[in-house]
Amino acid sequence: TTVAYTSSTQTSRSNTITTGGTAQTLMAANSLRKGWWLQNLSTGDLWVNRFGGTASAAQPNIQIPSGALYETPAGGAGSTIVSIYGATTGQSFASGEW
Repeated sequence: TTVAYTSSTQTSRSNTITTGGTAQTLMAANSLRKGWWLQNLSTGDLWVNRFGGTASAAQPNIQIPSGALYETPAGGAGSTIVSIYGATTGQSFASGEW
């Protein structure tokens, strides 16, 4: 199998949780998305729903502990909206999509 890599422009999605305990959009739906990453820069857990639903602190969301980095696997970027949840207003994260 041949793997072909293409160059893409990365767009920052870094931000903070605007209202603790309420999900917010991390990334809008994007049919051209090839991948994305997120690093939790806060002291509390963050949760991400990468399936197009609303994020919460429960399955099937992905838990991203303090300091952890998550990057989508090859072919696993999805094109749906990506939602993020944090319990505390002001939790910060670095993120990008390409």
